[in-house]
Amino acid sequence: MAAVTKSSKEFTRLDICNRFLSSVRHSVVLGLEVVSAEEMQVRVRMPWREDLVGNPETGVMHGGAIFAMMDQAGGMAITCRTFPTFEITPTIDFRVDHLRGPAKGAAVICEASCYRLTTHVAFVRITTWEEGNDAEPIATGLATYTRMQIDSAGKVVA
Repeated sequence: MAAVTKSSKEFTRLDICNRFLSSVRHSVVLGLEVVSAEEMQVRVRMPWREDLVGNPETGVMHGGAIFAMMDQAGGMAITCRTFPTFEITPTIDFRVDHLRGPAKGAAVICEASCYRLTTHVAFVRITTWEEGNDAEPIATGLATYTRMQIDSAGKVVA
């Protein structure tokens, strides 16, 4: 990883989220894509693929893949909220309500919003739906993450 200098390119929230996503092996394997990265929230997309199907008879995407996407999006929502600094954010607790399975062949969109930060804990709300059908969620969740600050994050190095 290159050092940050005064002449280094300015990074956006989207840049940091894409970098974060590409550094987590299971997120790469799942094919996760950052759709948007705003101050308080992030949107992530997971394309439907045959190898992510949980039930071959219905073609419905596996709930574990959806959960992994939700957890990753939660961490990135914290990254967006704490930008331009960067923190390691292990999951403390995660509650998911799987409301229904997505349709066969449908990509899944996930929106995570970091709604509260304390000194040591971040709180995130997460909703997923089929791409093109945001009126009927497939899963919702609430998660808490430990905040582990990195002293050198966001600092300029000469």
